[in-house]
Amino acid sequence: MTPESFFQLCTEKEYPSETQQLFKKAIELAQKAFSEKKRLCGDSYFDHTLRVASILVENKADPPSIIAGLLHGTLPEVLEEEAFHSFGKDVLDLRLGVAELKTLKTKNPQLQAEVYRKIIMATIRDVRIMVIKLANKLDNVRTLTGISAQDQKKVAEEVLEVYAPLAYRLGMEKIRRELEDIAFAVLYPKKYQEIKNFLQASEEQREKDIQEAVQEVKEKSEGIYLIKIKGRPKHAYSIYRKMTKRGVPLDEQYDLLGIRVLVPEVKDCYALLGRLHEHFSPVEGKLKDYIAHPKANGYQSIHTTLVVPLSSGKKMVEVQVRTPGMDEYSEEGIAAHWKYKGTSSDQLFEKKVSWLKAILDLQKEEGVHEFLKTAKVDLFGDKIHCYTPKGDVKELPEGAMLLDFAYAVHEEVGNHAIGGKVNGIFVPLKHGLLIGDVVEVLTNKNQHPRRSWVKIVKSPKTRQKIRKFLKENEKLPAVFYRPPQTLTKEGEGILAESLQYPHAFCMLAKCCLPLPGQEIIGIPTKRRVISVHLKECRHAEKEQKRWVATQWKKTFSQKIRFFVQAQERSGLLADVLNTIAQAGFKVEEAKAKMINQGVVECSFLVIPRDIEEVEKLVLRVQKVKGVVKVFFE
Repeated sequence: MTPESFFQLCTEKEYPSETQQLFKKAIELAQKAFSEKKRLCGDSYFDHTLRVASILVENKADPPSIIAGLLHGTLPEVLEEEAFHSFGKDVLDLRLGVAELKTLKTKNPQLQAEVYRKIIMATIRDVRIMVIKLANKLDNVRTLTGISAQDQKKVAEEVLEVYAPLAYRLGMEKIRRELEDIAFAVLYPKKYQEIKNFLQASEEQREKDIQEAVQEVKEKSEGIYLIKIKGRPKHAYSIYRKMTKRGVPLDEQYDLLGIRVLVPEVKDCYALLGRLHEHFSPVEGKLKDYIAHPKANGYQSIHTTLVVPLSSGKKMVEVQVRTPGMDEYSEEGIAAHWKYKGTSSDQLFEKKVSWLKAILDLQKEEGVHEFLKTAKVDLFGDKIHCYTPKGDVKELPEGAMLLDFAYAVHEEVGNHAIGGKVNGIFVPLKHGLLIGDVVEVLTNKNQHPRRSWVKIVKSPKTRQKIRKFLKENEKLPAVFYRPPQTLTKEGEGILAESLQYPHAFCMLAKCCLPLPGQEIIGIPTKRRVISVHLKECRHAEKEQKRWVATQWKKTFSQKIRFFVQAQERSGLLADVLNTIAQAGFKVEEAKAKMINQGVVECSFLVIPRDIEEVEKLVLRVQKVKGVVKVFFE
């Protein structure tokens, strides 16, 4: 990187000429201060700061961050004063913040806790400090030559444990991917080389497959404007994690083919998703709608995996659909969308640092060791997302139990939890949760936390709340109320419930296909099953003496599947998908098939919301052009 190539990059990224004049002044100062100072890898410290600034430019950081990146390090006193007069206190504060985060790796818990605290404090004070630190760390790992193999491994461990997860939390995917791959190559060179060799050996065929898949998507998206469509390379560390965490051998990795499609607006994302699911077979369980429900780091996109016929055979292709704004955010993250770009009350930024503040509060109450656990689990650990019966999303650490979820809903819900239903099935408090589970917590006012709960929960924040209750109620007996063991594996029906037989399975009758909002009754059948009919159903009228009171559930404990039959036409699935999204539901599955001449049946699996929202959804879907029938499973 030279000053000339740096300014060429600035022009490409559309930094105005007056801003580039400030960069030029900062470069002149940096050359005076750092040109003679050599690094262990052989280049000058000025070369390093110029590369750090270029990384910040690539990620569209604001001018003060870029200037601070150029000047980070110890300036002579006379140049320090010149920098203050030229660039102001903002730039100097950023430099000071970066300087405070010198090193992280230490085995002393007290010192390690202090380092984590500094990271959190720096990010809360000004997130740009962490953005500069990540750019600095990236250039450092790119130039690890010059230090011993042992020191290289220490840096790589630090990157995988702290910096890469932090980049993910801040939405900076481009930096995260490179940090992970370099650190992976240092720590596990044989595994890294094995994956690289495999990717290189299959590269020619994979590129051919991707180009064919791109062409297939283009042909099937007629009428939808595609801004950009391209192959999406997989990085080595993500493949390694799937191999180790999911136990999938390298030669059985099915999702090595990936493409990304950019469309103008959100409605176009759903329109394209509908078209793709009309023409290709979707892989069950692989539809992820991060537009309706963004990830905690702000990431938005639709992901789906399709079986696409190619010249080399049928292949599974992961397709990501998003708008240009979503794509920019997925790559640059908070570097390009910080608090200072808009008003100081920017809600997105505040949401991003709220969880950091909660971790700091825990340190005050629980001390060093618990704070370290919390930082590693809540800040740097993997996350899963689960849903309440009303469709609200709760973020939990990977491996979380139902009891963790209960406390995530509310402290009082956790304190009185006795069990729950996961996807409609009764489970105990120590049941482990998975991504996408719909969780209903069951409570009893006589239930209270027990000391044994501390050992079964995963989240340090949950542990803190349990200990808080135990501490405040030390006089309570050691053994608390234990609820009767009546939890069974039998479901109770999704949409309707019997008032007279509360544990019976309620099944919607196929003769009349009742819809939420309509008046219903139940007719008991064999084996504790209630057949739910419309009140005016002809078949039900014949059995009037056997009627039992039945009602629609207000909330649901599992995902809802419903069906739409309509006249066949191009774009039908897309229109229904967009209608569902507009109603605020997250779709987890969408399929379409011909059932008669000119009639197509679409099926959808959605994350539940309350009964009133389901009624509104039905009314919206019924208005879609060509729809003749809507019914539930």
